[in-house]
Amino acid sequence: MHDKPLAPARHEAKDVGNAFIWIGAAFIAALVLALAFVVMVIFPDSLSGRFLRLPLPQYPAPRLQVSTRADMERFSAEEMHRLNSVGWVDRASGKVHIPISDAMHLVASRGIKDWPSPERGPP
Repeated sequence: MHDKPLAPARHEAKDVGNAFIWIGAAFIAALVLALAFVVMVIFPDSLSGRFLRLPLPQYPAPRLQVSTRADMERFSAEEMHRLNSVGWVDRASGKVHIPISDAMHLVASRGIKDWPSPERGPP
């Protein structure tokens, strides 16, 4: 079997001209300016809030957090105190909360009422 030799590769000798590139760039710039003008016409009040007027107004509560780190540390400390202390949940019914470590020891020693034991399996 005899293959024919391929003809040498050819390419386009003429490329896009400089005039086409400059006209395209001018068209894109004009389009951007026209769209900016259209946006200003559609939303005329959009530029009025660009500059702050002093003094700044005091907004009603709730306000943004001043120090998120301090707030989180305070919240965490309150939660840890609640988890590791003894106190009343409902004094009328005699319900109290106890520290987690004590509760875990009680559950480990007494078990949980109506909880299936490993020997019996589920009902």
